[in-house]
Amino acid sequence: MAQDSGGRIMVMASAYPTGHNNDMTRWGAASSELSYCSSLMTRIMSVMDSPSLISVFRPTQGLPSLVEHLDEFIAGEKRLFRICLSSVGYEFNAREVIANAIGRLLLLRARNESFRQRPLIVILDEAHNFLGKTLGNEDDVQNLDAFELIAKEGRKYGLNICLVTQRPRDITEGVLSQMGTLLVHRLTNDRDREVVERACGELDRSAAAFLPNLKQGEVALVGVDFPIPVTIQIGRPTQPPKSDGPSFQELWWNRDPGR
Repeated sequence: MAQDSGGRIMVMASAYPTGHNNDMTRWGAASSELSYCSSLMTRIMSVMDSPSLISVFRPTQGLPSLVEHLDEFIAGEKRLFRICLSSVGYEFNAREVIANAIGRLLLLRARNESFRQRPLIVILDEAHNFLGKTLGNEDDVQNLDAFELIAKEGRKYGLNICLVTQRPRDITEGVLSQMGTLLVHRLTNDRDREVVERACGELDRSAAAFLPNLKQGEVALVGVDFPIPVTIQIGRPTQPPKSDGPSFQELWWNRDPGR
């Protein structure tokens, strides 16, 4: 098996002569092996040609890779490095695979002492989309567990993680229990509250009862450094994100009823 300059994989294998002028395009008794190989190659090429993964298998020539950018950030003086996966599609679990590869790279750098003197905090937004994911079938399961490993062992290397999620119930309790401090916004789902309650011993049932009543911008601060949960109000950012939905009452009230 080899790969040409265009990134395509070619199969090179010995074929058995069939007796018809030693026609090597015929596989003779090995015809079943050819069919197996052809179907496998079709699946491989469909993955490599996927728009979601084309930047991985055929990156734009002349541009620095993500690894080069990341290593430059680690060695440099900049304090913030943002990776956006919004343009990566969902086909073939591309987002989960790429995010897990980034997590593995960070963990590798951490084990090589890159963050011992310059600690790093990884903020993983929409964490429930990247934690506890697997690929394959029951006979060959591949765990995408890079960020779970960072949560469990990253601190001793200077690599810390901050998880941001709207669905705590989709985060494993083993990972949540590794979080030293929790900022809990309003939770109305019983399962979400139960998971948070079990993850931190400082939040008893009576304290968890007020979580559904938190107002916009209010959070319950829970952690090992706080003997009791503390309610704080987070100020609005100087450059607020465009996250507000449309005002149906205002837009519908002014609408021409004749249309």
